[in-house]
Amino acid sequence: MIGEQELALIEKQKNPSENISGFLNFVDACTQEYRWACDGMEEEDKRLQDLLHEMEFAGDRAERNRVATKLQTSRKQRRRMKDLMKRDEQVVKFFEDPENRKILNKMRQLLGRQRKEEEYLEGERTYKPRAK
Repeated sequence: MIGEQELALIEKQKNPSENISGFLNFVDACTQEYRWACDGMEEEDKRLQDLLHEMEFAGDRAERNRVATKLQTSRKQRRRMKDLMKRDEQVVKFFEDPENRKILNKMRQLLGRQRKEEEYLEGERTYKPRAK
């Protein structure tokens, strides 16, 4: 039997919809960050080619050193982007699978139904007599 204290603790917990929503937001954030990091890596790959050409056509040692410093900065930035991408990759790839995508969509539907139920439970309830 659940006592008053246990019941009070249960009632203080987050609603299930908040937890479901938190998970769905997490998946969306991972996907968005993954795409952003991929784009950043592509940009740094293009910059690499530009810097290599700059180095090739550098007029003197000072200019080559300046370009080499830019190259080093670019490579560090690319590494940061790649690390971000790798951090989120497993989550993103998991939900790219069609079967798992279906589960994610069902969870979104579940969230809607759960919110509706919570709204009913927390809202003003009225009783409609059944007998005339």
